[in-house]
Amino acid sequence: MNRRTITSLACGAALVLAACGSDSSDSAGTAAPADAIVIAGAWARTSPLMATAGAVYMTVTSATNDALIGVAVDAGIARTAEIHETRMVGDGSMTEDTDMPGDTAMPGDTAAPVMEMVPVASLTLPAGTPVALEPGGYHIMLLDLPTALELGQTFTVTLRFENAGTREVTVTVADEAP
Repeated sequence: MNRRTITSLACGAALVLAACGSDSSDSAGTAAPADAIVIAGAWARTSPLMATAGAVYMTVTSATNDALIGVAVDAGIARTAEIHETRMVGDGSMTEDTDMPGDTAMPGDTAAPVMEMVPVASLTLPAGTPVALEPGGYHIMLLDLPTALELGQTFTVTLRFENAGTREVTVTVADEAP
């Protein structure tokens, strides 16, 4: 090979390599999928021996608008995992109690507000806004625990996002938030 051929091959190889590389100045606003979701502080509260349910908490931040649309956990931890919301039901207004025949509300009877946990189909994640899954709010509910959640135990929860795919999160069981 002559010098001109070698130089041409070297220049061609350099161009191919440059085209395959990435320039960090171009990456603003195009986060890699692994960077699109940040999960912090994942923990679950210890449970009494007879408890059949538990909860997982964490903070989730998405770089783009997304939604948490599903959760899963190994059957050895819980038979079912769901996204739940704790909300207040009852506003103190008069109620009609129909548990017993002829039992009706009397003037002055009010319904005491009650907290309930209900499954939700998804949890909206606005771009750049940390969304807390915490006691008294949104959380991951673990149902039908075969054994109690014990202090220091760790397990994996799989989170499924509408746009970002799935992420596995290691959860540590504690008495209180980290």
